[in-house]
Amino acid sequence: PPQTSRLAPTRNPSTPAAVEMLPAFACLAIAARAARPLTISPQARAPAAACSATDFTLTDPAFALRRYLQLRAVLAGAPMADSTVESLVCRIEEATGPTPFDERKIWGDWQLCWQKNSREAAASQKALAPLPQYSNFMLDESGVKVFRNIVALTKRLRVVADVEYTAPEADCGTPGRLGSVIRRATLELRVGQRWGWRPIGLPLPLRGEGWLEVVYLSDGMRITRGNRGGVFVHLRPELLTERAAWPAVGGGSGTHRMAGRR
Repeated sequence: PPQTSRLAPTRNPSTPAAVEMLPAFACLAIAARAARPLTISPQARAPAAACSATDFTLTDPAFALRRYLQLRAVLAGAPMADSTVESLVCRIEEATGPTPFDERKIWGDWQLCWQKNSREAAASQKALAPLPQYSNFMLDESGVKVFRNIVALTKRLRVVADVEYTAPEADCGTPGRLGSVIRRATLELRVGQRWGWRPIGLPLPLRGEGWLEVVYLSDGMRITRGNRGGVFVHLRPELLTERAAWPAVGGGSGTHRMAGRR
């Protein structure tokens, strides 16, 4: 069966235990009712054929998914079923239609919050799936536009893969699909940063080309599909703090940086 990965939630000692242990659907209800109505309906419209059916409809599935992933970052408890998350992704795609690639909007740092790996996914992708990951649109050291995939193995050790992308043609039938080829991949050890030391890099034999399709993009969330059938949901890192997840306490959504994480 397909493998999935979520970033482990961080527990805050000051958060009441009763709040920390909210079940997944309670989190979803809070997310939806915070600023959008939630409608429960036995006659809910079935999602796309590739998605599992659910027994609820949402007037704004994109908002609900983003808020759920924000809450999951700061609360403990059982996660929502993968089939439910994937159903939300399909409902978002149905509601928005084809998404043109917007480089200015997608530029900067993104943290992976949920993913589905297909059976055809690369072995390295499956092996690294449970670890914290970023995928940042930026310029590499040579000035080439890439999305830099970062997997944190430990606090100081990480895998970095720069993927050069090609924007779609203006009149193509898939306006959000980027051609992609791995430009370089390294295993980086980051030590001595306080003294200005550069990371120690060991080249990795990762090669490949394909495409990545942006199927949804807002200032705070992006959803992409890969050429091997994977589905990836990223949020801006600043949205995954307790202050941002609970704006009533005084937080806010913040603004994203235009400089990529290095």
